[in-house]
Amino acid sequence: MLVNRIEDLVIYKIALDLAIEIADLVKRIPYNWSIVEAGQILRCSSSVHSNIAEGFSHRFYLKQFIRYLNIALGSSDEAQNHLQKLRNSNHLNIEVTDNYIKRYKNLSVRILNLINYLRKKT
Repeated sequence: MLVNRIEDLVIYKIALDLAIEIADLVKRIPYNWSIVEAGQILRCSSSVHSNIAEGFSHRFYLKQFIRYLNIALGSSDEAQNHLQKLRNSNHLNIEVTDNYIKRYKNLSVRILNLINYLRKKT
């Protein structure tokens, strides 16, 4: 693996940027939207970059790295689900939520591509 620092891993940077933006987005959600739902989207968006980082610390043990990437992939997909609920509830601009959904889909594809690449190496 050519990446020596987590900060150089593109999927980590994308996931971290999205988590920061989602934290800001949640502040704009009307209070009457479920506090539980707001907490869920915050947790899963934060989980993506956290699991990539934790997996990266195991990068010399490819099966462990892949395991954490799979968890990150699940969290990315979960974030998309919560964003779809937000969009469907009409609490935020449809274009805004669709843009985040698109970005999370792109992130999920990138994570899956890395998983497939690493699987070929094992």
